[in-house]
Amino acid sequence: MHFTKLPFDAYIQSVDRMLTLVQESQDLLKALARFGYNTSRLEEGRSVFVDLVNMQQKQEAVMQAKMDAHETRKQLQVAVRKDYMKMLQIARIVYDKDPVVSKALQLEGARAITIDAWIDQVELFCSRLIKESRWQKVLQQYGVLVEDLEKLLARAQSLREVSLQCDQLKQDAKLQTAEKKKQLKVLQDWVSDFMKIAKIALEDRPNWYARLKNPENAKIKQ
Repeated sequence: MHFTKLPFDAYIQSVDRMLTLVQESQDLLKALARFGYNTSRLEEGRSVFVDLVNMQQKQEAVMQAKMDAHETRKQLQVAVRKDYMKMLQIARIVYDKDPVVSKALQLEGARAITIDAWIDQVELFCSRLIKESRWQKVLQQYGVLVEDLEKLLARAQSLREVSLQCDQLKQDAKLQTAEKKKQLKVLQDWVSDFMKIAKIALEDRPNWYARLKNPENAKIKQ
């Protein structure tokens, strides 16, 4: 298919130049109109092209938003992890001999691997200490204040929101990519049919057809 071996951006540029070349040349318009590619039909091709460009822009915007969200999640998780692990280590030392508190705060064992489960552990740790003032007052003696727990809990909840946003943007990116791919195929088919007909229509004008195949040079030799 015509121009399809080019990278996407180069393909778009070539199709744009080819359409512009045809639409700005009265000689080409006249020659192609006899074979079905009149001004109206060429506008249909331009419309397919514009839709693809718009989809490309939407995809790029979603991909950028996805990258930004992932970077925000990464930075926020690092900050939450730092404070959580410090408090967790203190709690493990303080409640080493208290299996009830240790179990309630999930002090033992490795931390969860998935981010959602890990956030669950952070939220449980904070919320139960905030609720159980007796446990929290003991930790106050080691610098773990209730306001620190409240701040950590709020940041953990923010992290969950950002994580959900990342998941949604991942799905949005997949959707935009699929729609762009589908529209690209529509444009490729249109261009392929057009070029096949143009080859027939311009049989007596091989230089004109050569310019359509190489639209970077917009001048048409007679």
